[in-house]
Amino acid sequence: MVSKSDPRVACIVDGHSTGAELAKSLKDLGWFLVHVQSGEEISKSYIKNFRPSLFDVLIIAADLSYADLVEKVKGFGPVFVIAGSEPGVELSDRLSCSLGLKGNDPKTSLKRRDKFQMAKAISDYGLDCATQHLASSEHEALDHVKTINSFPVVVKPVNAMGSEDVRVCFDEREALEAFRVVHGKKNVIGLMNSSVLVQEFLKGDQYLVNAVSINGKHRITEMWLEKRLNIRGVGNIYDYETMIPYEGKIQTQLINYTKKVLTALGIEEGPSHTEIMLTARGPILIETGARMQGGIVSAPIIKAIGESHMTMTLKRYLEPEWFSRNIDAPYEMSEISRVVNLIMKRAGVVKGNNCEALLSTLPSFHMIVRAPSIGDYVEKTVDLPSKVGHIYLMHQDLNQLDTDYEKIREWEASEELITLE
Repeated sequence: MVSKSDPRVACIVDGHSTGAELAKSLKDLGWFLVHVQSGEEISKSYIKNFRPSLFDVLIIAADLSYADLVEKVKGFGPVFVIAGSEPGVELSDRLSCSLGLKGNDPKTSLKRRDKFQMAKAISDYGLDCATQHLASSEHEALDHVKTINSFPVVVKPVNAMGSEDVRVCFDEREALEAFRVVHGKKNVIGLMNSSVLVQEFLKGDQYLVNAVSINGKHRITEMWLEKRLNIRGVGNIYDYETMIPYEGKIQTQLINYTKKVLTALGIEEGPSHTEIMLTARGPILIETGARMQGGIVSAPIIKAIGESHMTMTLKRYLEPEWFSRNIDAPYEMSEISRVVNLIMKRAGVVKGNNCEALLSTLPSFHMIVRAPSIGDYVEKTVDLPSKVGHIYLMHQDLNQLDTDYEKIREWEASEELITLE
């Protein structure tokens, strides 16, 4: 156990994705880290970037009763418990409460994980949300499509993540096919899809709003304009995200709406990642995750605005008084950041990777993350879990970002970036 002379202790539940970056930062600062794995296994989409060597203690929750888990974690005296990724949200809420630490109320955790309950919660709070229905059979799914009475419709899992199996359907046949893909499947975070969400299709521009909360007050850390590709019969593919300035008419709408959403969902402490569609009738929630944005690397964001979602999460826990005093401070962009997601048109084994050589010729190229190596097998990109990597572009001229983005897609189409056997 940790003695009083030892460094401060943090507990991270499912420290994958950006949670691994948080762990690295805490470890560099000399913290003692306890890792709790919420499920029996770590899903394949997370295992590749999990770094067990960062943690001083590894605990698998499934190996213990909940009471024993609490006692074991309590023995290390953590200062805070936080979810490192989406699967850890509910257990981190519960552990924080059991240990008497600040966190989000476990009685309302379902609002922050179940997309149906999420939309219901914000609707009850008086906010606009998408028309939605739950289906547990093909007959129910068809009935709900008919009730919405407008194509396209969206069919997706209730509690997956990363656009997994999100389908935009243009007729009843496609809706039924999408239902069959989702229903009864074990999703990317290891949960069974016992029911399926059927929603109205929201038309507009999609935005991402990252925030960190303390005592029920929310600080906006960054906002992004997101572009996705809805490929009929395939899925919802992440294309690119471009950071937008803090000030502006649209930004004011996004900020005001997001803060109300976070309050409605009971997010009082810690990071959140909210996706919003700005429609003709105003901002409408797509979903919120009560954790840091997944997959993003902090270094380029820090270069652009001086902080990142991860570093601001650290400040909330390490410097709470400073954080509270600066809760409404805007971020300022010195450069425009764009994250371009690599899209594989087909699956195969990598026989050549020319990413660094080609991308380094682009004026806005900053770095590439998680690109596959020669000999790796890559899947066709259909959602976030099947993405093979992403590229950070940074420049003061948005036109340059557009030009370089188009060049990347050209190289991708001709398989000059990544060559497959």
